[in-house]
Amino acid sequence: MSQTGPMISQPNFHVNAFHYRLEPLVSLLDASVMGYELLAGKQFCPAFDLRGWRFFYAYLITEVPRLLKNMEGLLFINLDGEHLLDVDIMDLVGHLPKGQIVLEWTEHSFHDGLLPDILASIARLKKSGFMIAVDDIGSGVDGMGRAISCKPHFAKIDGALLHHARKSDPKTGHLYIKGMVESLQSSGCKVLLEMIETHDDMKIALETGADFGQGYLWTKGGAAHA
Repeated sequence: MSQTGPMISQPNFHVNAFHYRLEPLVSLLDASVMGYELLAGKQFCPAFDLRGWRFFYAYLITEVPRLLKNMEGLLFINLDGEHLLDVDIMDLVGHLPKGQIVLEWTEHSFHDGLLPDILASIARLKKSGFMIAVDDIGSGVDGMGRAISCKPHFAKIDGALLHHARKSDPKTGHLYIKGMVESLQSSGCKVLLEMIETHDDMKIALETGADFGQGYLWTKGGAAHA
């Protein structure tokens, strides 16, 4: 990380081009909000190239402190493999405030051959004071392996597994997720189950032993930010 500030050329993007939405992350035991995930875009993730993402993270340097003044709890911010390998983005992210920020490693742009470099980047972020989450466990790239390899503070299980359990035997459908939850918790991280949409989903989530939930059950009518 530079000592004088992030070095990046003047963007062609105007700050008004950037939008994000916040999804609450909720305790499954008492329904309290433990934090929010910041998702780029009004409704869907924008199709930025790497240069565009650099400008987005530069925008977050000023936006996140403003946001944290008006919210309690943690703020989860996504990074994919390409972002974690980009020197400019890592420099920009390093200027975000520590303490309330959880950097969330997604499966997108996963570079298997560069995994040691990605893990080294995550280790540097942890050492500098950021908390780490691993996203998309159970979907696509080996999320359990990614979680074991980087020892995150939080692990997020993909909601597709919950929806499969919803269609399965109500007595046993949750057991596969429960095994994943117990394995992740035994490694020292808190577990969040994604895509909780109904009260039946909530019941299954509780049966798995997960700590937190995220999904439409709590985000109906949520507003986007610009």
